[in-house]
Amino acid sequence: MSEDFTIGVDLGTRYAQLAVDIPGRGVELIPNRWGQTKIPSMVAFTKDGLVAGEEASRAALTSPDMVWWDMKRHLGTDWVARVHGRTYTPEELLLPLLSILREDAEAHLRAFVSSCVLAVPAHFSFLERGALSRAARQAGFDRVRIVNEPTAAALSTGIDGRFLIIDFGAGTLDMSLVEGEGGVFQVIESHGRKDIGGLDLDRLLAERMCRNAGVPLSRPGDPRATLMMLEAETVKIELSSANRVVWRVPAGLSGGGKSVEVSRAEFESLIKPIMEDILIMVEKMWRKYSPKRLLTVGGSSRVPMLRRMLSERVREPDRTRLRPEDAVATGSAMYAHQGRERLLIDVLSKSLGIMNSDGGVVLLLRKGSPLPAEARQIFTAYGNGAIEVTIVQGERKVRSIGRVLQTLTIDKVSDGEIVEVFFRVDGGGLLHVEVKRKKKTSRKTIALDSDESGVVACDLPTEMRLREERIARLSMSYPDNFQARLLNITRDARSLRNDDPSLQWQVLETLDRMISELEQVASP
Repeated sequence: MSEDFTIGVDLGTRYAQLAVDIPGRGVELIPNRWGQTKIPSMVAFTKDGLVAGEEASRAALTSPDMVWWDMKRHLGTDWVARVHGRTYTPEELLLPLLSILREDAEAHLRAFVSSCVLAVPAHFSFLERGALSRAARQAGFDRVRIVNEPTAAALSTGIDGRFLIIDFGAGTLDMSLVEGEGGVFQVIESHGRKDIGGLDLDRLLAERMCRNAGVPLSRPGDPRATLMMLEAETVKIELSSANRVVWRVPAGLSGGGKSVEVSRAEFESLIKPIMEDILIMVEKMWRKYSPKRLLTVGGSSRVPMLRRMLSERVREPDRTRLRPEDAVATGSAMYAHQGRERLLIDVLSKSLGIMNSDGGVVLLLRKGSPLPAEARQIFTAYGNGAIEVTIVQGERKVRSIGRVLQTLTIDKVSDGEIVEVFFRVDGGGLLHVEVKRKKKTSRKTIALDSDESGVVACDLPTEMRLREERIARLSMSYPDNFQARLLNITRDARSLRNDDPSLQWQVLETLDRMISELEQVASP
């Protein structure tokens, strides 16, 4: 085949899926080299280096401490995996997984694949979206588009009217209120949580199974923890269609060969608090918009307790023509042909603004704005020197380093010079920033220190200096001896960051907490 294909990628926390929308044939799920349409989202370190997918899944049985499958949850953070004296970031671990997904798609389609649509949780920040886009480009995808997971799932249903769609996967929970008519789908609002997913259900069940079998509980980092999570997932799936399951303790664990009975009622008692959290979110959205239909997708939506509670307290979820776990990949593939027979309009999941001198936020784009969206901010220099522009996500006062996207330093600005900062968020929520300087009739574009996706990283030394200056200003209202103590603390923090770079994020967060407490005391 010589046609150019764009594949849809559902990069789930536990499993990945690929799909392609071929004109005249419709959407097809793409099998991997082993003939499976569900590819383990696992990466393992072996004697041959990093491997992914099925190979990593097999390695989990022999070297579970060298296997990772929750990289997506760590995107945009300072988390790293440590192996034999070196570290791997979440982006680096995702690279071999995305590479084999591309290779499997090419083998199936018998054509080079350089374009993809990546589905991400609706609550993903600009940093997380940029990190995933970067990893995909490094894996050989020249053109990368992003779509929110529940939005992609909504597109795959093809239904009209106003409906609420819940995407409950292994790692995250997302929901979107969508309105569809005549092939046009408008997202009204999206919400999500990265701390609720099928993995959390598995973890609770694994702990109970260990206790019932008399198996010592696996500590974080214990190689047996991965094995127990796999066992718990199997039992959870069986409990979706059975009231009781007999679990045989696998070899390699204390009590190997012993049989333990696990009941659905026991499992539901463990997960009830999580289900309650989900229902509270759903009920709030349902009361706010009064949609006509309720849809559930994602593998974890198969848990009978969730469907039962939704039926009792909201309404019975509609049946869809697709399997719950196939909806996101299918919708991602359909999104590739955006504008032909269908149009999807998504919304900004997090507000975008600029931090002012007291930590407040000057909003540029509000959460819920239709995408793509653009904004401009014009600055006039007073005096010669540099202008600093700190870009943040969110609306309230900045108290966490996690909300800072980047501090741009524009050097050698002349008195009275006009500087324009242009922001654009594309249809997938990727942020692009451009700075233009105007002096008389000339205009010059400044190249930013950013990756190809346009998403910028946090400048840690600058962020440290900004916090030190903020603490110094706040300390002016305190006695001299207290000012000296604050100065010593900031000096110690700077020294600690320099001595051990791995602690730099914790140091910044500590300074943020100090600023917050000083502001509260200083407030009337």
